[in-house]
Amino acid sequence: MKHAGHALPVHPAACDVPGRATSHVDDLLVQIAHGSRDALGELYDLLAPLLLELLRARLPDGADARSALVDGFSRVWRQAPSYAPGPHGIDWVIDRVTDAR
Repeated sequence: MKHAGHALPVHPAACDVPGRATSHVDDLLVQIAHGSRDALGELYDLLAPLLLELLRARLPDGADARSALVDGFSRVWRQAPSYAPGPHGIDWVIDRVTDAR
């Protein structure tokens, strides 16, 4: 695609288009529920920076946000089979990652 004589970058990931991010996360969660480690890695790459900052803001001073992030994504992996597809996927992930149980 070109605009004003310049080539525009093409972004293959669905989440580069904000309106499609929710459906992309939902798709990844369904794949994770079916055992896709690649989908878990893609979800991590997509959401980890945001979730790490969220954890840093929510955890007490001195708490290890990176460790909490890894624990949270472990919960996502274990609980993905119970995920009910829909537009709430990002909220579902945030709940699992920020749940300190």
